[in-house]
Amino acid sequence: MDVALSSATLGLLGAVILVLTVAGRIPALIGYPLGGSFVALYLLILVVGLKSARDFRKRPTPSASVVGKRGVVVESDRSWALIKLEGAYWRVFCEGCSPGDVVEIVRVTDAGVVARKIS
Repeated sequence: MDVALSSATLGLLGAVILVLTVAGRIPALIGYPLGGSFVALYLLILVVGLKSARDFRKRPTPSASVVGKRGVVVESDRSWALIKLEGAYWRVFCEGCSPGDVVEIVRVTDAGVVARKIS
């Protein structure tokens, strides 16, 4: 059985333990290290989460520079395909593509990248 705790729960638990330690309900040798560890873990998760969210927003979007380039279909699922293009994997909209087909990027739209199968 897996147990999942949110980072806010860890921070709240750490703060409660520290408050109870200051109030004298929990011995100082146990309360301060335990509560401090929970609060430090919460702060670490918060900082890493904010940094990764910021880095995700900075991620470059597919640009028109990929139009006309060719790649190979790795996987396909109905009208969507996963292609390998210049060493990177792209998810593209491609009608009738199957694994192993060579495709060419036709255009980049707001909804995604469109490719067509090369005969």
